[in-house]
Amino acid sequence: MKTLLAADIGGTKTLLQLSHIDGEVIAQQRFDNKAFTDFESLLTTFLSSIVATYLPVSSACFAIAAPILGRKVQLTNLPWIIDSNKLVDEFPIAEVILVNDFEAVGFGISELDNERDVIVLQQGKPEPKALRAVIGAGTGLGQAILSPIHKGWRVWPTQGGHTDFAPLDLTQQSLLEKLFQQFEHVSYERLLSGSGLEMLYQFIAEQQGIKANEILTAEQISESAIVRAEPSAIKAVHLFIQIYGAQAGNLALTTLPRAGLFVAGGIAAKNLAFFEQGYFMSSFLAKGRMREVLEQIPVYLITNPEVGLLGARLLAQKALYNA
Repeated sequence: MKTLLAADIGGTKTLLQLSHIDGEVIAQQRFDNKAFTDFESLLTTFLSSIVATYLPVSSACFAIAAPILGRKVQLTNLPWIIDSNKLVDEFPIAEVILVNDFEAVGFGISELDNERDVIVLQQGKPEPKALRAVIGAGTGLGQAILSPIHKGWRVWPTQGGHTDFAPLDLTQQSLLEKLFQQFEHVSYERLLSGSGLEMLYQFIAEQQGIKANEILTAEQISESAIVRAEPSAIKAVHLFIQIYGAQAGNLALTTLPRAGLFVAGGIAAKNLAFFEQGYFMSSFLAKGRMREVLEQIPVYLITNPEVGLLGARLLAQKALYNA
């Protein structure tokens, strides 16, 4: 009985899924990474719950929030090292492939139900044989480019989230100056992430002369904005979405993804109402003479939080067939 193991390993959480080759899910679980000292202990916990008849795993794909430069990877926002050779030696897994998390997201897009898992932010004028691009903020900021091939897509993961942050107005200029007091390099990921939203909230509170709650998390800021309509939280979320839209527009100008630009990541899905208010698209389109070009590009927001897991499973399946 052939089985597939897929993992979406981020800076905050890990999703693991074991499934039959035909797609039937045997087991799936979400783990908070902070509860484990390393990935091996997390994987041990998951596999210990699996009935022995489903082991060994035939093929595994682990999507990791880090640049992939070989079979041994250091996560960008977590002090874990994942070594595929070591995993094969120590666990009942025949083969492990490591991919960037946004490579998996890119492959997962084709596995989505467009009516249930995708919201249209801008219809544009789709050209199916053109490029796609995907961007997503969570613990970090991921980006990838997709080029069409026969019966599918080839995904090119990037580290574009680490490009230099460029302020759009005097408020954002003040924000950049403040961040330069703390960091040598200020990237878009520094702001378009969970910790970035927390910094934006602190910045807005200081701008308004308010003593902010220093222990407020990104999730609590979103909740304060959505549920309690707390002004500083709303302003912070608006600023976050404006910066997000600007970087998505930068990606769109760089790649011209006429087959669609996709917005992934947990932050967008959890703050959907704010994205639908137009702050994201207004900033996305604010590119001067290139506005008309960007108006032609379809823009979609992915609401399915498991798109990376879907892509990892597909890649595990491909690896088994290509073995």
